[in-house]
Amino acid sequence: MLDISRRIAVISALVEEDTAQSLTYAALECRLTLEYLCYERFKLWHSYLSSDDLKNWQPKHVVKQISEDIDENIIRGFTVSISSHSSVDKQLKTKEYYESLDYIPLGHQSELNLNKMHSLWHGLANVALHIPVPAISWGELEIYGNKENIRNKVETTVEYLSGLRGNLFMSGVIGEVYSFKCFICDTSIKKPVKYLMSSPTLVNCINPKCNESYLIELDGKEQEFKITRRTIKFSCIGCNGDLDVPGNVFRELKLDQQLDLRCPSCNASSTVIMRPHMKKNKD
Repeated sequence: MLDISRRIAVISALVEEDTAQSLTYAALECRLTLEYLCYERFKLWHSYLSSDDLKNWQPKHVVKQISEDIDENIIRGFTVSISSHSSVDKQLKTKEYYESLDYIPLGHQSELNLNKMHSLWHGLANVALHIPVPAISWGELEIYGNKENIRNKVETTVEYLSGLRGNLFMSGVIGEVYSFKCFICDTSIKKPVKYLMSSPTLVNCINPKCNESYLIELDGKEQEFKITRRTIKFSCIGCNGDLDVPGNVFRELKLDQQLDLRCPSCNASSTVIMRPHMKKNKD
């Protein structure tokens, strides 16, 4: 878990130097700290969401997607406590009974204000980490931004970081979880059931070395989840057998780029070339 106090100390030391260079480095340290705070939470939930599932790489959107697709507790602030009352009575108690007990706090997860963090993250870059494209009326270009603007943004970021007082993370889903093994690499893929109920869901294998992806949809009649491997089929030029290529393989291919295939049955070699294809639409 990131030691925020140490990060603040590093940033504050750079601010005290009070040079254009040190303030610029302080802004960079602030931005890296904000990124770390988001990505460390994503890392804890990586077993539920592959990097290939991410719709946007920016820190705010990574955490926001987990909150919306996996569990909203990733951004919430809360305290975990345990009762000091020891009881062997296993009979079901009422809510009021449990609320009346004395509790010992175990730890606290800090709330992440994603909009605030995103504003700071962008603002730091705007004042310190980019050289603006010059207008025709500009004089000499400057490597560093305005010192006062940088200092104000850094101090605002430090103020936000100082309010994060957590010492634990929650990384498990509350509720029913559906899981299955990747058909190819046998890696466990998990998703909260409540997010799979409404519509077909595309999931990628969380193994970074695996290209497999699947479509999960609820069978209304059987009330069971149906898993379909996403592949593109080709016919082997040697034995006419099926060649199933993971759909994700073609995501990175460019125009005229080639993909070599080898049939596992007859060992015949063939090549797929990425080129546009036209078909006639039905009237």
